Amino acid sequence: MITLEWIDFGSCLWLGICGLKAPMQQLTYGTFTEAVNQHTAGARAALDVTIELTRRCPLTCLHCYNNLPMGDIGAKNHELTLDEHKKLLDELAATGVVWLLYTGGEIFARKDFFDIYIYAKQKGFLITLFTNGILIDEEVADKLALWRPLGIEITLYGHTEETYEKLTGVPGSFARCRNGVKLLMERNLPLVLKTVPTKINWHEVYDMKRFAEEEMGVKFKYDPLVNPRIDCSQSPLEIRLSPEEVVALELQDP
Repeated sequence: MITLEWIDFGSCLWLGICGLKAPMQQLTYGTFTEAVNQHTAGARAALDVTIELTRRCPLTCLHCYNNLPMGDIGAKNHELTLDEHKKLLDELAATGVVWLLYTGGEIFARKDFFDIYIYAKQKGFLITLFTNGILIDEEVADKLALWRPLGIEITLYGHTEETYEKLTGVPGSFARCRNGVKLLMERNLPLVLKTVPTKINWHEVYDMKRFAEEEMGVKFKYDPLVNPRIDCSQSPLEIRLSPEEVVALELQDP
């Protein structure tokens, strides 16, 4: 259920469309989504927006198209400021945007992440977060529990420490990711686990699936799409699976 007290429908424009008049009424997420889609059918309406908060990331994943060092001054200087993000969110809310995805780089690389995120929550957006999980500690998890997102998706890079860190290039990152998963699960946050199959970790994809679904009790998905880097480097393609390998991987699960 979505409790409308959580959502500033005055800025998101959807209270009347859903036929709801009081801020304490409830409706299912499916009912809300259907109402929005019916109202905008055939219209060129921007409902779902992705914002890339940063290109900086503490990992150096071989397959990634968009990860620069945490201390990269150029990357940091090109990021929108907090005030610029607030102005952007004001404009998006005014146009009726409903769903917001924050991604990176690594979203928690920004020290002002929660200033941006909480402002977006207060504007009424339904927010999904993409993260690698390694910067999630007790404080971060507690804030997410207080300001619950619609969903959180954490990428796993391997089922074993050896495979995971062969892809990420950072010792200790496997344990930090697993700890982040544990902290979110302890707070009953809406978590999905996923992976990017590559020539390095493809053999552990179904181990990751079992870990997610059987041990953690959350959904799992994977996407084999690997692109060249934003700087035009073709290096990620060296570990991209061939179409035949992707099909073979999928056929392991009828």
